Amino acid sequence: MDWHVVFYMDSAGNEPVKDSILEQSDGAIAEIIHVLKLLREFNIALGMPYVDKIGPSGIRELRIKHSSDIYRIYFFAHTGRRFVLLHAIKKKRNKISENDIRLAIDRMNDYRARY
Repeated sequence: MDWHVVFYMDSAGNEPVKDSILEQSDGAIAEIIHVLKLLREFNIALGMPYVDKIGPSGIRELRIKHSSDIYRIYFFAHTGRRFVLLHAIKKKRNKISENDIRLAIDRMNDYRARY
């Protein structure tokens, strides 16, 4: 059974990951959608090179490469077979930014508190 992929929505109704994806080129959007379909189909069994675990928080990193661009979408697995997309970046350096991880954790905690 497929899992569902949902976008984190803040209390004001904003969906930052969806907005970030829609700002990309058509080719990048197509590749992101392809990898999201893989996540739905293979769910928690999907591993490298597409998914990597980020520390003990439960946050995972969806890894997407399109042309010379690298995208990361931070997400977590939630009850009801849902993957919640928390934060998206276009990667510019090798090291993961602590600010990006902190933002994803804050959004995860907010989502869990509201749902």
